[in-house]
Amino acid sequence: MNSFSHRRSAIKKIFASVSLGLLKPVDLMTEREIAKDGFSFLHLTDMHVRRKRQGHIGYQACIDAVNKNNRSADFVLMGGDLAFDGNYTAKDEFVDQIELYKNASDKLKMPYYNSIGNHDVLGWHSRRKVSTDDPDLGKKLIMDKLGMRESYYSFNHKGWHFVVMDSIHPVEGEHGITYKGAFGEQQLEWLRFDLGKHSQMPTVVMTHIAAFCHLGQMNGDPKFNPFGHMVVEDTVNFRKIIERHNVKAVLQGHSHVPEDFFYKGIWYITSQSVSAAWWGGNWKGFMPGYTVFYTSGETLRWERRIFEWQHHLEPEDSLERQRIAEYEAFEKQQEELREQEISAAQKIVK
Repeated sequence: MNSFSHRRSAIKKIFASVSLGLLKPVDLMTEREIAKDGFSFLHLTDMHVRRKRQGHIGYQACIDAVNKNNRSADFVLMGGDLAFDGNYTAKDEFVDQIELYKNASDKLKMPYYNSIGNHDVLGWHSRRKVSTDDPDLGKKLIMDKLGMRESYYSFNHKGWHFVVMDSIHPVEGEHGITYKGAFGEQQLEWLRFDLGKHSQMPTVVMTHIAAFCHLGQMNGDPKFNPFGHMVVEDTVNFRKIIERHNVKAVLQGHSHVPEDFFYKGIWYITSQSVSAAWWGGNWKGFMPGYTVFYTSGETLRWERRIFEWQHHLEPEDSLERQRIAEYEAFEKQQEELREQEISAAQKIVK
């Protein structure tokens, strides 16, 4: 490995940590401190478990890393897109993916809580491989397989309140039922009273499709419209509700790009994807990973973790190979420009 690769590898292994209210870095917390003054939990999202590209083996590597490195965590929040896809793969293949996800997740040494992502519904897409009158159409299949009684729900843990939202809202499309990113009036009405009932408790909300997503700014695209696609359409109404209560953070997925955004006292935290580019390499430079959270009183801290995994492309994955080559060329160019700029600055100083 050359020096450029060594530097990039070192940078990618640095864990980002953020603090709400307290100045002590998260990596200085001891296991004893966490147990005495709070607890830890994890956010895993966008696993896209599948056999192709050895995605099921990659997900097991993630589970193994969690069990090895995060044994003190009390539970795991699963952020959706658990299986690769129910929208445009055959039903039996989707069932296999769900079972692969569940079998691996059941090996966690702590409980886990599931949520629904857009790839977790059966046949809500024009490219569906099932009939529109299939009894398992939509969320029913994965919910039955995972034992989910409701697609949105809440629970309490050691003085904190946790809310799991369902951001996949059914709509009628040109080719039958499909979905958009939204919570819908019924769910938001439920949320109002759920948060009201627990208003004295610090709260974390999880959604698959985000309330805030800044891909347009990241890509410099002034025409980018995230609503219904990357951001829930009713995000304003959602935010008005949570801003009235003791919500500390909203955990998000879907974009596969990690973000931390603070607005009106609430952190909107998007975790990087467990699968990165659907197990086809890093996604926009981000390796497969997840987020670890620590509570202390009403304070929430977090750090991002990666786990070791080498992607395994299929022979037909020419687009993925092209994307990997393009990003490696971009990184190399960035490093060369950095060296030029440092060298030029040093000459000026001399």
